[in-house]
Amino acid sequence: MRELTLGEIRKQHRVKQEVVAMALCVTASGVSKLESKRIQDVPLHRAAAYLAAVGGSLKVEVTLPDGDTLSVAEHNAA
Repeated sequence: MRELTLGEIRKQHRVKQEVVAMALCVTASGVSKLESKRIQDVPLHRAAAYLAAVGGSLKVEVTLPDGDTLSVAEHNAA
């Protein structure tokens, strides 16, 4: 599976960088810096906020050694 950047996700969903910047309370330059990183290199809270700004959500699920799973973070678009 090919790794997507946040910028590719935003462009695929036709959301302007300025819209994301306003939602994250950063400049367009700040959004550009986030978008240049691999999604797994962005802090979870920042990736969740970014994805919510483009209409998506982030869900983190942990698989424990005994096979049980635990949902540790979920952030949906409001």
